[in-house]
Amino acid sequence: MASPVTPAEPGPAGPAPAAGRAVPGSLALRAAVLVLAAVCCGVGAWLGAWWVPFVVGLGAGLLGAGFPGPGGWRARRGCVLPAVAGAAGGWLVVLWVLALRGLPVGATGRAVAALAGLPPYAGVAVAVTLLLAALPVLAGAWLARAVIPRREYRSGPAAGQR
Repeated sequence: MASPVTPAEPGPAGPAPAAGRAVPGSLALRAAVLVLAAVCCGVGAWLGAWWVPFVVGLGAGLLGAGFPGPGGWRARRGCVLPAVAGAAGGWLVVLWVLALRGLPVGATGRAVAALAGLPPYAGVAVAVTLLLAALPVLAGAWLARAVIPRREYRSGPAAGQR
C-alpha cells in the first residue's frame, strides 16, 4: 500500500514539486545544452570525429538523469531535445561553411543521394546527414538513462522504511 505524501510547503516560487517527479530544466540550462552540443558536434564534424554526437547524447542523458538538490535527487527534464537540435545545428553549420569555401557540397549531396536510392536532390542528402547527426544523440541519451540505476523517490512518514 502506498504511503501518503506530505503536502509541500509553498516557497517563494510557489509549491515545491512532488517527490519523484522530474523537474523541468530551466531555459538557461536548455540554451546551454543547445549551444554546447552545437559547438562540440560542429568541432567534431570539422575534425572528422563522427562519434561525437553519441558522446553528447551520453552527456545529455546523464544530465537528465538527475543531480542532488534541496529535496534529494531530482531528475532534470528537457536536456535531450536541445542536444539533438544542437548536434544537427553543429553539423549544418559545418556543411554550410564547406559550401561557402567553394567545396562541391551540393554536387556531392546529389551523388550520394542518387547512390543511396533517394531522389537526387542535395537537400535530401543534407536532411539525411542531419538525421544521422541526431540519431546518435538519442541513442547515447537512451544508453545513459538505461545504465543509471533508478533512485526511489519517497516522501511522507514511510520514507525511511523499506
